[in-house]
Amino acid sequence: MTNTGGPVVHLLCGYSGAGKTTHAKHLEKVTMGVRFSLDEWMIQLHPELSYQSQLYGIRAEACKWVIWDVALQFLQRGVDVILDWNQWSRVRRSVWRDAAESAGFNTRLHFVDVRIETALHRSANRAADRTAGSHRLAPEDVRSFVDIFEPPSPDEGIPLTVIP
Repeated sequence: MTNTGGPVVHLLCGYSGAGKTTHAKHLEKVTMGVRFSLDEWMIQLHPELSYQSQLYGIRAEACKWVIWDVALQFLQRGVDVILDWNQWSRVRRSVWRDAAESAGFNTRLHFVDVRIETALHRSANRAADRTAGSHRLAPEDVRSFVDIFEPPSPDEGIPLTVIP
C-alpha cells in the first residue's frame, strides 16, 4: 500500500452475475465515491457490439484506460473510485493494483463470494428484469467464467473484503 487515509481504488471480483455491480452501488453510497461501470460505458459507446464479440474485448480494454484517466481526476481530489468490472484473475488484479499504487493510491479488493447457483439465479433475474446498463448473460456464459475465475488470496498484496 502506498498511502494511508487517502482515497481508495475499489476493485471487484466474483462470478458473472454474483452481485458485483450491486455491491459497487452500495460502495458508491457508503464511500461517497464515484462508480465506473465498464458495462454501462461499453453499452453506451458500442451498442452494436455483443458481449461475445472478439472486438468487444479489445474495445473494453481501451475503455478501461479511458475510465482510469477520468477516475484519476476524482482520486486526485480525494474521492474514492469504484472500478465496476470483474477482476477475475490474479494478473488483472495486479494491473489495477499497480496502476493505483504508481499513482499514489491504495486499493481494496471486494470479492463477492457466492456459489455458482446463486450467480446463475441472479443473472437470470437481471436478464428477465432487463436491467439497464448490464449485459444479458445466458447460463452458459455465466458457467464459462467458472473455470477461468481465480479466487483472490491474501498474498496478492491487496486488502481483501469478502462479501457473502
